[in-house]
Amino acid sequence: MKFRKLAIYTLAFALAGSVASCESPLKDFNLQISTEVIQHYATLRVVNSSNASVANATITLVSGDTQDIYNLDGRKEFKLAGDLVAFGLDPARTPTAANPVRFRVQIAAPGYTTQIVPVAITDASAGIETVILTQPANLPDGAAQIVENVPLNSNGSTAAAATVAVASATPGTAGNVELTIPAGTQFLDAQGNILVGSSVRITITSVDANHEDAITLLPGGSLVADEVVVEGGNTTSGAFASAGVVDVKMLVNGVAVKSFSQPIGISMPLNPGFVSPSTNQALSTGHVLQIFSNSDTDRVWTFEENNAAVGSAATGFRANFSTDHLTFFMAGEFGEACEAARSIVFSGDWMANGSTYPIVVETWWGGRVLTTTDYSISLNNAAIAIDNVPAVGTSIVVKSAAGNILEQAPLGACGAVTNMRLPNPGDATGTVSTLQLYVRCPDKVDPITLLPTFEMFYRVAGNGEYKYLGAVDNGFLRTTLLRTDGTRYDFRAVWKGRVKTVQGKTVIADNTATVGIAPGDIIGEKAGATNLAILTEECGNL
Repeated sequence: MKFRKLAIYTLAFALAGSVASCESPLKDFNLQISTEVIQHYATLRVVNSSNASVANATITLVSGDTQDIYNLDGRKEFKLAGDLVAFGLDPARTPTAANPVRFRVQIAAPGYTTQIVPVAITDASAGIETVILTQPANLPDGAAQIVENVPLNSNGSTAAAATVAVASATPGTAGNVELTIPAGTQFLDAQGNILVGSSVRITITSVDANHEDAITLLPGGSLVADEVVVEGGNTTSGAFASAGVVDVKMLVNGVAVKSFSQPIGISMPLNPGFVSPSTNQALSTGHVLQIFSNSDTDRVWTFEENNAAVGSAATGFRANFSTDHLTFFMAGEFGEACEAARSIVFSGDWMANGSTYPIVVETWWGGRVLTTTDYSISLNNAAIAIDNVPAVGTSIVVKSAAGNILEQAPLGACGAVTNMRLPNPGDATGTVSTLQLYVRCPDKVDPITLLPTFEMFYRVAGNGEYKYLGAVDNGFLRTTLLRTDGTRYDFRAVWKGRVKTVQGKTVIADNTATVGIAPGDIIGEKAGATNLAILTEECGNL
């Protein structure tokens, strides 16, 4: 389905009565209709642990309310454009904070660990959320791993009790993560069949879930989760405060082990700096934590048991428990989220002149950063949506693109709107520059004056990574982030599934241009034929 064409066909039908046999009154018409039919969407940025692009990524809708999700061309195919992929909502549906559209997206790439991440679309901006794919061969900081083979009998059972240990990755902990397998234990596949081989290959990974690099190893790459089976069996969303995480994987003859003929034991050192977000109490002997597991099968965190910490501040605290299945185990606390997404509305004097600026919004809970999302904020795009964070105790920190804190405040209660006034996110003393882009179709005289919104990134020419400049709304952007002193910039624009990069350009106070082939228009210096083909295709949809 291609929504844009459907909308244009409807327009043409409505005008048919006035066209008759004479020359079309639409010839050289200065278009006053928006070409954007999909108004509500969410965007993911996918990179590796080095913040570089991921090649050959496959992106799939896997669950949730997916029937009305399309790319911005109105098709059921999702590919990275540069680092970005957008998910648009059928225009027949109108989401709200109280009734968001939620779904899950699987991102897979050769050589990387597959991630499944939650996405939500409301009537406010979802921003650009970054997903970091990790490579199993490259263990990030904040993680420690051991691989060991344990011999098996001919019937696939352990001949003797075995213990496999790895140093805890969490700073300040005492002792190792230990896995204890009783003698006579057999290993079962996903169908419950006994696996037979000469040995079982065991990989244990200790994860410091408070380390910004190691957290990418968690299912979904975050402490925030959209589906959690809590004590009592209900499924909800929310976030974890982690005191310890371990990932256990086993293979027999290359087949993944999913369960055992009898329980095995896990002893996990706990973070001595853990503080309960709900009681504000530090970790102590007898402190009851929740144990959750998350398997490769369903990627859902599931409550296992309540577990009292053992040990002391002097000897170190531990969680000891048994399990009959794999793979991730977390000891900590879970904070349940609101059923609806929560809205934040920004204001500021700097908005009045039409300025647009990128900001970074962090959500905090229990002294930890839960989410970090990029947004483009302007007078016309002043509201954002926050989802899946705990209903109680969550706060937000708003930063400029340079990393300076602009404002911070508690996130409003469920159902409430958080209003926040921001100082200028740009350089208040800097020179104002504007970008105004028009498009002239090859067979027209006058330009199109209403254009789609696209994302713009920039860097000083040839220098480092691209930074987010903001959303170019209807071809217009006003900012003080660009210098007008002759500095050359590289720009990268992302629109739908296309990426356009221009390099070594200077900026003046008023930067107005028309894309087209008429005298004075721009069509590109390095890929003019390609740009003309794109322009012709898009104009053909009008």
